[in-house]
Amino acid sequence: MNRISILHTIFSSFMMTMMAVFIHFLAVASPAMAGAKPDVTKLTPQRIALKARPVAFKRGEAGRKIFGSLIFKNGFSLSSSSPYWGGLSGMAISRKGEKLALVSDAGFWAMLNLDYASKQLKAPTEALVGPLLSSKGKPLKRGRDRDAEAITLLQGNKFFGKALISFEDNHRIGRFTIGKNGINSAPNYLKLPSITRRLRGNAGLEAMAILRGGKYKGALVAIAQSKKDKNRNFIGWIVRKGKIQKIRFTPPPLDKYRITDAVSLANGDLLLLERRYKFLTVNIRVRYVKQSELFSKRPISGRIILKANNHDHVVDNMEGISAHTNKKGETIVTLISDDNFNGFQQTLLMQFALPNNWKVAWK
Repeated sequence: MNRISILHTIFSSFMMTMMAVFIHFLAVASPAMAGAKPDVTKLTPQRIALKARPVAFKRGEAGRKIFGSLIFKNGFSLSSSSPYWGGLSGMAISRKGEKLALVSDAGFWAMLNLDYASKQLKAPTEALVGPLLSSKGKPLKRGRDRDAEAITLLQGNKFFGKALISFEDNHRIGRFTIGKNGINSAPNYLKLPSITRRLRGNAGLEAMAILRGGKYKGALVAIAQSKKDKNRNFIGWIVRKGKIQKIRFTPPPLDKYRITDAVSLANGDLLLLERRYKFLTVNIRVRYVKQSELFSKRPISGRIILKANNHDHVVDNMEGISAHTNKKGETIVTLISDDNFNGFQQTLLMQFALPNNWKVAWK
């Protein structure tokens, strides 16, 4: 190879590397570079077509399945020509995992029917979407009112019925109704602790779950994304029988990570989805928290059961988590990412299994 060819090869390699770095930078910086959100005041409930591209979890190792304590089942990158697809920040799944409700920080909802052909999730081909409504029954108009971040089923894990949806910016939790035609009800809003009125911007109620079992079944857990106490513990609240208890998630386990969503398992224990942005890297974790630790009145640490980053794994701005139990008794954990309505990110829908014989070891 002559000198000109060598220099050309080096230059091409350098340019490809710089382009990859630039794309990673845009993806990591995406919260500050989010694309324009669609106008939901013009949205009526409708079905939209989805294009699904299968993805592996580990880059370059499509056959690898075990990651931490979880087993990767399969996943898809979901896109649509409709403007009403993206910004998906929270999810709730039915008891058998066949229906999925999603909320977007643009102020709309989406519903998917999930099919498990060959005992694995089949690629979704369409979604039903519609606007989240105000207490007056109108689509949410103001930007600060539309930022839906989490959804949890209120009546046990009955899918069609009451659900709670939390919002940031204008911080509130609303009680909505999920019907077969979507989330088309006007909400009633819950009375929240006075401290939530002091939350600012995106530091609000990012994660929320109703405990599904155990001694404290039915309790509501709500966690602020960035609010900390004087000891730099992240804080949240448990609402049970009309009483409110503050809870704390302590660093270093959560240091510089943010809790983006939570889900209760059938036994009443909790899974937390966490995310951290670091130069050119998106890091995510899933943390297992026992119910007894939630109510111990001590700072909560839990145990990490999954850890990944966007260099080694196919992950993005992961913001939603849900869980259901399949026929084999496995806990199926579903994750969704928020693409921030920009072309450098993607909506990832992924499923993992927590085996039925799995036990978390506490010291």
